[in-house]
Amino acid sequence: MKHFFAYCLLATVSSFSFAETAPSDSKITIDTDKIYAGFGLNHNRIDQSTFGGSDLKANGFQLFAGYEYGNKKGFDISAEAGIIKTKDFSEINQDADGIWFAGVVSKGLPEINDKLAALVRIGYGINGDDGLLMGFGAQYRVHPKAVIRLEYLNKDLTQSYQANAIYQF
Repeated sequence: MKHFFAYCLLATVSSFSFAETAPSDSKITIDTDKIYAGFGLNHNRIDQSTFGGSDLKANGFQLFAGYEYGNKKGFDISAEAGIIKTKDFSEINQDADGIWFAGVVSKGLPEINDKLAALVRIGYGINGDDGLLMGFGAQYRVHPKAVIRLEYLNKDLTQSYQANAIYQF
């Protein structure tokens, strides 16, 4: 598991930020205050009803790590990488286990609540549900270093409803 987080962190911060005050030899610096990790539960669904069948469903969990790039024109931008594990979908005895990478953009909603933000994501999944993934949701800051997210993701084959908890280091 330690290796997983190390790989996720490496993939997530592949475009390191250079410190403005870096000496001429351009040392790479990582702002550890911008690193976060998360855990989530998900409910996944494959829509079979359009083909006369019933929907296939499977629950699962995910672990992920992220890096915040900062605020650009009022939007907070970050990159995430993670692993998703699901139980087998009923009737087909297959899961949607895999890894994913995504860019996440969030926008605070102070007119509703200063701790609430809307978010969108776009990324790519590898293995269990290969292909493009897109989603939207909301996040609520429960502590200066902790966030709770509710999201809907549409992937190549599955739709995923997720509840995630995030801790910022």
